[in-house]
Amino acid sequence: MSDTRRRVKVYTLNEDRQWDDRGTGHVSSTYVDRLNGMSLLVRAESDGSLLLESKINPNTAYQKQQDTLIVWSEADNYDLALSFQEKAGCDEIWEKICQVQYRGFYVCC
Repeated sequence: MSDTRRRVKVYTLNEDRQWDDRGTGHVSSTYVDRLNGMSLLVRAESDGSLLLESKINPNTAYQKQQDTLIVWSEADNYDLALSFQEKAGCDEIWEKICQVQYRGFYVCC
């Protein structure tokens, strides 16, 4: 995918409360049967491997920060962040999260 709008860095918060860079890739929102819901997928730009697979949970408190950052916590205080190269990509994925959280199940065409 050559679309730079969806280019992201994936970060996880370590035990010292510092952000660890988990890699750079391209994010998409898609329905994942195994997770039974819309999910955020990040594939590494280097080799296409899966860097992140996270179901968009209606009960998760996602936060959009500084126009290009989305932060949230998963189970057991596992904090994640997506840092977008461009604001437009962040806005697009934020809208997908909002569609799941505030309008119930949503399948993108």
